[in-house]
Amino acid sequence: MLEDVPRLIRGMVISGIKKGVPENERDHFVPVLQDEAALKKAVNYSAPDDAYLVILNRKGEVAQQMHEPLLDSDYPRLRQELESLLK
Repeated sequence: MLEDVPRLIRGMVISGIKKGVPENERDHFVPVLQDEAALKKAVNYSAPDDAYLVILNRKGEVAQQMHEPLLDSDYPRLRQELESLLK
């Protein structure tokens, strides 16, 4: 969510994000530059420190939606679910 990032430095922020993502995974990330309020409403945003995960299938339909504090131990399960959707 980069709508509030000043336009002057958005390019640098997006570039920094891309550098932190392996090249073969970059096609699966989307920087959001507008309509932040609508997206927050769609995921029932309420807690800024929680993870809000919306997984879309290849048709662009919501396959899974989660809103919860996540632990490092949750990562393998989420990764497996994501990889199955990307096949």
